[in-house]
Amino acid sequence: MNRPVSLVAVAHLSPGPDGRVAGFDPVAAGLPRKNLKTMTRAVQLGVATVARALAAYPAWVDVPPARRGLFVGASPQSGDAEDLAPALAAMEGEQTVAAFAERAVPLIPPLWLVKGLSNNVLGYASAAHDLQGDNGNWCDGRLGGAVAIANAIRSVAEGRVDLAVAGGADSLHGAEGVLGRPCAEGAAFFVFVAGEGDLSAEAGPPSEDGALAAPGELGAAALPLALAEAWARGQEDVVAGGIRLHRRGLA
Repeated sequence: MNRPVSLVAVAHLSPGPDGRVAGFDPVAAGLPRKNLKTMTRAVQLGVATVARALAAYPAWVDVPPARRGLFVGASPQSGDAEDLAPALAAMEGEQTVAAFAERAVPLIPPLWLVKGLSNNVLGYASAAHDLQGDNGNWCDGRLGGAVAIANAIRSVAEGRVDLAVAGGADSLHGAEGVLGRPCAEGAAFFVFVAGEGDLSAEAGPPSEDGALAAPGELGAAALPLALAEAWARGQEDVVAGGIRLHRRGLA
């Protein structure tokens, strides 16, 4: 029999009217300065938000590391757009493989590929908080965050972990030309535990229903942010992406 799952903490970083998270400083958010060279903006937002979510539930440290899980929705990363700008500019007028090899490649930062690993939020946050249990990383566009949360809830319900952190993070600035629309950034993560707490979490089939209406495309952060912002506004029965968060006792 599946165990009941409770929501015990939420943290989110939402975009402002310009699509950016205003005032975000990764060092002030607690990220080690030495790690920033291998973190894209999306990874910085995600790792910082995971830390905020756990800080809101101090009892997480009492859960054995092997029983703590992390579930992340992300987008395939290509490093930050500014990392490739000099290389792309060097190819103007001659879009050939030879020109790319001769003029562009020397201008690409050596760590560009490492920054672009899509599971960097999962890796950095797991290491920082000793999250050794069941985990996963999903690159499913807008569905990524909803899929991550659904899997986290099921992992707790089925007894694979006793605590799960789940959500999504993205920063798609620089991808406007590829996506053909404005882009934005943000992150939201939730902490779920087993038991009959005040706030219930249930997972249905993930969907794009209820994605946050933002100034630009939020990718994997769209559905987690929709849930987090609705909950922050005081809604006690929130549904988005196939996920339902509600106060126990509500029909």
